[in-house]
Amino acid sequence: MRCTGSFALPFVLALAAALGGAGCGGDDDDDDGDVGGQPDASSDGADVDAAVDAGIDAGAIPLFRNPVDMPDEALGTAVLQQFGAPVDGAQTNCNTCHGMTQENLRFWSVLSERALSQCLTDLAPTDAETARTMIDCLRADPTDAGSVFRPEKLGIYATGAHLPWFRYLFDLAYGGDGAAMHQEFVDQIDMPRNDLGSIDQREFDIIAEYYARHLPQLAQLLPNPPDPEGCVLDVSEGVADHVLEMETSGWRAVNADNGLLMFGCGGAETARDCLTAEPRVEEWEALPGIVVRSLSTVDYQSSYWTRSSADGRFVAHGVQAGLGASAAFVDLQSDKIITADALYDPGFFPDNSGFAFQPPAHFCPQAVLTAGPDTVDFTEPGCTTVGQVGLYQHVGAALGGGDYWTVDSQFVSDNGGHSATLGDPSAGFDSGERSSLTPMIFNGRTYDPGPSISVDTPNEGDTVISPSARLLITRVRGASSQQSGFNLRRVDATPTPGGYEIEVPRIARYCVNGGKPGFSYDERWISYHHYVDESDAVDLGFDGPDDPGFAAYLSQGASNIYVMDLLTGQTTRVTSMAPGEYALYPHFRSDGWIYFLVRQTPSGSGETIAATDAALVLEN
Repeated sequence: MRCTGSFALPFVLALAAALGGAGCGGDDDDDDGDVGGQPDASSDGADVDAAVDAGIDAGAIPLFRNPVDMPDEALGTAVLQQFGAPVDGAQTNCNTCHGMTQENLRFWSVLSERALSQCLTDLAPTDAETARTMIDCLRADPTDAGSVFRPEKLGIYATGAHLPWFRYLFDLAYGGDGAAMHQEFVDQIDMPRNDLGSIDQREFDIIAEYYARHLPQLAQLLPNPPDPEGCVLDVSEGVADHVLEMETSGWRAVNADNGLLMFGCGGAETARDCLTAEPRVEEWEALPGIVVRSLSTVDYQSSYWTRSSADGRFVAHGVQAGLGASAAFVDLQSDKIITADALYDPGFFPDNSGFAFQPPAHFCPQAVLTAGPDTVDFTEPGCTTVGQVGLYQHVGAALGGGDYWTVDSQFVSDNGGHSATLGDPSAGFDSGERSSLTPMIFNGRTYDPGPSISVDTPNEGDTVISPSARLLITRVRGASSQQSGFNLRRVDATPTPGGYEIEVPRIARYCVNGGKPGFSYDERWISYHHYVDESDAVDLGFDGPDDPGFAAYLSQGASNIYVMDLLTGQTTRVTSMAPGEYALYPHFRSDGWIYFLVRQTPSGSGETIAATDAALVLEN
């Protein structure tokens, strides 16, 4: 599940989006037999196996879940072990993606109860129309039969999407097409993702029972850890040393020396002279001297983050509704949409050589896109699938011909702006969090993974790796699982016969909050989006949060793009979005332009891929 950690509205929206990515599951493979009314999960295992072998009687409706006769404490302990919470006997599981906190588990309960009250309203359906209505309720847009399924619509029950009750539901709804439709549903919604394995019916019954009992003894079984200390700006000399080195040897300089052709720069003398053929959007400009340009407008709803290739030609994101596909690349050069058999989390290597997309993690050479396909299914020559790379990964590449890298960690999904989003994603990361770095070795044809290395990043998540793979930046948990700034860490990677040894000392702390950031290719800047809240009223030109003119922001929400100088921590707002306008997911292309996405609420009116030269202005 994609989760966050607070009951405030921004948390609800962030976690609702978040459940679309990763989940909780055991290491056992699902029996996947045609189970009818399964026996009580507390019964003898031989009885369970016998029931599996017996199959479903003709016309029988599988039980959604079986009641479990276990004391509260034993039940809660079993579930926490299953999730990977910090208890004896815990598995490696949900904790690889989500903080195991009381707030997260309780909000999963909110989503699960909502699933039963709003979507799964008949657990013994016999009517095809009823079944289709319940299935459509689980889509991002229930009115669009091509809209993707969203795990947030199921809450914790997404862990059972592959089990017999859901198979029955799809067979009832779609007859002979039910099996194929159910497989599409499982591909998009089943938990967990990647290589964690599926849970079986008995494990699902135990989880569902604990949630049906409203998480008894959770506070005793999973005490909240002490809140980390407050944030104090602290930038070490090591940051300046790194930025000075990257000015002449980072990926921005290397790509320029290698003659990387940037989109929209034909005939341009400087980077700021690029993209002049694209229409300017002055009302979105907040900083004097900058420009914001509209690069493309798409008529579908994207999902989660947007990222682009180093040369700025290709832009990628998941698709929520309106395209009839679950992900897309936008080729700005040919004005073409390339659909993709993925869901979210695109990333492009900084040397313009290849890209990644989830789930599971697919890695492909850039030639797959430059060939001009209509669709990408990740079976193309050179593409590989890597189960060990978790969701919300970011990618980089060592300079001087070194390995490519990915990083993944606990995360808080952020799919805001489809409806009013009134605050930044929470930061419900736990004290046992470890970020995972995976070297990707290019053999001349494919990107193949080496052994992953886990490093301690307690109370930090949403980890991003810099283009050179020599820095990490993380969002930090503060009081009540809200964000308390960013940490900047240096990556010291030492090759060994068995792979790498890695240390990640912290070299800076920045006390500003926002979504998951992106590094510039010269590694002096980060850019991030921040959802408007009461603290922004004065900066936006109002007398305060009670100013009547600010009221629309408090009801419709908005977000703006910010640029921060890693040398000083100074932050500059570069967009000026109206209520209901969301500037999101900023990231740099190689020459210093920042791309970002603009959504408008209510969604459905299309989305704009925009660009600004703000960092280029600020560096002068």
